[in-house]
Amino acid sequence: MRATDVAIVGGGIMGCAVAFQMTRLGFTDVVVLEKGKLAGGATGVCPGGIRQQFETEPDCMLARHSMVQFWNQVNEILEPEMPFIFERSGYLFLAESEDVLAQFRKNVATQNRVGIPSRILGPSEVRTIVPELLLEGVIGGAFCGEDGFLEDCHGVTNALATRARERGARVVYAEVRELRRSAGGWELVTADDSLQAKRVVLAAGADSVPLAAGAGVRLPIVAENRRLAYTAPYGPTVMQPLVIALERGFAGKQLRGGVFYFGWLQETGAADDLTFMEKGLEAGLSVWPGFEDLPVRRVSTGVYDQTPDHRPILGPAGADGLYLAVGFSGHGFMIAPAVAEMVAAQVLGLATTLPASDFTLGRFATMSGKEGLYI
Repeated sequence: MRATDVAIVGGGIMGCAVAFQMTRLGFTDVVVLEKGKLAGGATGVCPGGIRQQFETEPDCMLARHSMVQFWNQVNEILEPEMPFIFERSGYLFLAESEDVLAQFRKNVATQNRVGIPSRILGPSEVRTIVPELLLEGVIGGAFCGEDGFLEDCHGVTNALATRARERGARVVYAEVRELRRSAGGWELVTADDSLQAKRVVLAAGADSVPLAAGAGVRLPIVAENRRLAYTAPYGPTVMQPLVIALERGFAGKQLRGGVFYFGWLQETGAADDLTFMEKGLEAGLSVWPGFEDLPVRRVSTGVYDQTPDHRPILGPAGADGLYLAVGFSGHGFMIAPAVAEMVAAQVLGLATTLPASDFTLGRFATMSGKEGLYI
């Protein structure tokens, strides 16, 4: 039986970021266990959006910390062979009712308190940013020009793993089938072997649920299928920011190569691909008429590890030596740097200034609200 001090289950952006942060702190007895390939799960279908616009202050703090401490200097930190391109194209939320605009004003006030430079736009300012769109009925919006896209989630994840391995961490390609208590802490059972670990971090998305259950921990996470459609390239740039029209059920953006990607915000995962495309295009046509003549080339399917309040579950799981980095509800890539820093500190018994107490598993006993800017 092999042994390690810390085992991290899941080789997506979260697991590799935790390994990166732990080795950055000088702790190197770390093993990442991945059942397929790095970034092969939810991270692999993420288009690369990075935003700071959330409703609650703790979520905004994670997003802001990730931006300032990592994304703003991603190339200096990871030193990739080819520099990553972080396009500051912005996120634009559209409002067509006073209730929605009032909520955006509250959100922006919260965001500004933690240093996020978001702002409320009037109709004319919205039109200046996206003049080609159908904006009749739009009374305003919320925008942050610092937000944007890094269209290489595989590259970032693998760079994190590379830097962690250079400092002594290991990556083992094996599926963890069972997690059970042992005299030395935890035994992680794989198909061909087992690994003994003093401490375990579950960072495998919805696959963490059965593993946690085997350890006596119930995670309120539902695996929800989500899809994105990608079109043929279109020459002129007409939708540079990610545009979120909540009341029309549309979220989409034109990527750097001219391809549009979009989602249908009312998707439940139950509809087939054809229905998804029909409904998605219907929502898209309410925003930009050019979708009428632009063919959809592919539909990408992924899984959200959904929590009741659309916010992650982080930190100690209640079972000694078991830690969580799960339940990101589609937001994992953008906040992974701050989450990894916080969870690494918790595992190592170090202090953190990040809002750890707001993301505990225990909050669901008295849950009072949920993250509203969930797309």
